[in-house]
Amino acid sequence: MPGGSRLVLREMALADLDQVEAIDQLSFSTPWPKQAFHYELTHNRNALCWVAEWAEPGQQPILVAAIVVWMILDEAHVSTLAVHPGYRQRGIAQRLLAKVLLACAQAGAAQAYLEVRANNHAAQNLYRKFGFNVVGIRKGYYQDTSEDAALMTLASLDPGKLAELAEGG
Repeated sequence: MPGGSRLVLREMALADLDQVEAIDQLSFSTPWPKQAFHYELTHNRNALCWVAEWAEPGQQPILVAAIVVWMILDEAHVSTLAVHPGYRQRGIAQRLLAKVLLACAQAGAAQAYLEVRANNHAAQNLYRKFGFNVVGIRKGYYQDTSEDAALMTLASLDPGKLAELAEGG
């Protein structure tokens, strides 16, 4: 991390919801409302909700990213992943996604899948680093633009590889 900065990955708390909602609004044309994150935290026993905090020496940590992953039987479904625009390209999304997928693997998930905008090449490149592959297209998936979604799957959750990616490797 630059200049002694460090990244802290932890489970999301109710006190994080205002910041999580703000990051989602900065990241997506159709962001999740705060109530959706609240529901995931308080009612969905199959949801893993995590955040990333960026800590500069001598300053309070800043919440910079959030992820929600649903455990469905032996599959992990990445529902949303957002990084504050001012903190992108620092490996935060990779480390957060890897940490949560590792937790999913430890909870019994064998594979993972997600939908991503067909033109979001930066996100698709991140997912390919994990081994995700495009296996289909969901036509008109995004209601705001009728844009297609690429359906990506990761056939096997490899704890060793995920641990390496979680450390920034």
